[in-house]
Amino acid sequence: MDKLEKAMARMVDAYNRQGVCKVCGGRLKFQGCGEYVCEGCGDITYDDYGKVRSYVETHMNASVDDTAEATGVSRESIRMMIRERKIRMGGL
Repeated sequence: MDKLEKAMARMVDAYNRQGVCKVCGGRLKFQGCGEYVCEGCGDITYDDYGKVRSYVETHMNASVDDTAEATGVSRESIRMMIRERKIRMGGL
């Protein structure tokens, strides 16, 4: 695996993207904004970005620590989303 492939693999793993339904084992289809729906059972699941985005939308002034605790997403991942301008939090 060359450097570019390794970097791409880290980026894909960075947001804990989903591929297989945890309910029925079916294939998940990306719906946008970190949301996935199972083609088999219709279950909806979120990757880390989707969890954080959803939380921040309803808790505008939440801190990184509050968001990490509420969503189970690591502080480092949340800070990476902020650096990449994927999300905005409170006064940041």
